[in-house]
Amino acid sequence: MKEKREKAVAIYHRIMRRENFETAAKDIFHLLVETQKEEPGRPRSLYLDIDGHRNEAGGFDKDMLELQKEFLLGFLAPYFTELHLPLGTVINKKGQNNDIMDELEIFSAEDKKEDSLHELYMENYENTEFMSEKDVYAFLKKASKVLKKFGDMDIQAEDGYDPHGWMSGWGKYIQNLITELFNSFIHGNLLSVSAMTRALIESYVYLRILKEERSEELLHDWCICSLMSGMKRMDEKGKKQISDIIENYCRKAGAEGEDYFLRFGKGNQNSWLTNVIQKKQVTFRDACEYLKEPEIYQDFQSASAFVHGQDIISKIVPFTFYHSIYQKLYLMMLYSFKTMRLYAESERLEGEMIELEKELNGLAENYA
Repeated sequence: MKEKREKAVAIYHRIMRRENFETAAKDIFHLLVETQKEEPGRPRSLYLDIDGHRNEAGGFDKDMLELQKEFLLGFLAPYFTELHLPLGTVINKKGQNNDIMDELEIFSAEDKKEDSLHELYMENYENTEFMSEKDVYAFLKKASKVLKKFGDMDIQAEDGYDPHGWMSGWGKYIQNLITELFNSFIHGNLLSVSAMTRALIESYVYLRILKEERSEELLHDWCICSLMSGMKRMDEKGKKQISDIIENYCRKAGAEGEDYFLRFGKGNQNSWLTNVIQKKQVTFRDACEYLKEPEIYQDFQSASAFVHGQDIISKIVPFTFYHSIYQKLYLMMLYSFKTMRLYAESERLEGEMIELEKELNGLAENYA
């Protein structure tokens, strides 16, 4: 009488395009250990699927070839009954080994860099499939080069109305913001992308008004209003320090501090725009409409929905479809280019930005 064979536990694992050898190896080992804990001694069959990771000849790249041949067939095979790999199926005829080590350490002779910070990074490739699409990746590769050129530029103070170099400092903030925004998108951190796109749109609107008005007085109003609007979040000591700073600044500028406290004392962060937009209470929407681009506010609302909106789409299935991720890419790049164009230093990038905008719109045919 034949002995009844116990059914095997099927372990399925899919390796994403962005995952390297070490990440994939640790994930598979973790699945092995957990399965042994939950089903001690039960036969195990591994089913491996590899997304991408192909070289120009169509074969597997170095990482995935090494993973299948050296790590799985050469190292972990004894701990499975069957291995179903893209390279082929292997049956363990010697019997499954259930004496599994507790931990896995991978040492690479090729990687000598200090990686203490990398160890803290919580890898998440869930939202990176879109970025790995061939046409999207080609666009991002070109965009990365252009954005890096902008990030390396030395942004100067504005002549005629910016004696303190505040616009130059704001420009450095924009350079950092665009860099972090792009990097967040590449890593699939799409909630961060939405939040930073929102911040970029705000900066674009306010910077554009300041640059078009070219008024030293307006720039002073912005500075003092921003200081005063933040006072309401401070304790009494902090409020006193800011008040002293404003009084000292006004004395040096030959202005009356009391006038500023009367104008901006209520804490409305857009009060500095009242003389430009001619409204007692200026909203961000008013600022967008003042630029005669009402669609800016619609884009701002779209980005905001993923930051603090309560609609079901943004909270339940925000990045399920490529359409949604493309919209994040589109807004991110649209306002990156819009803001970059506010700086004279970026004029030499105009041709490249125009070409990238054409490619960005072209991607809509597949993903919008």
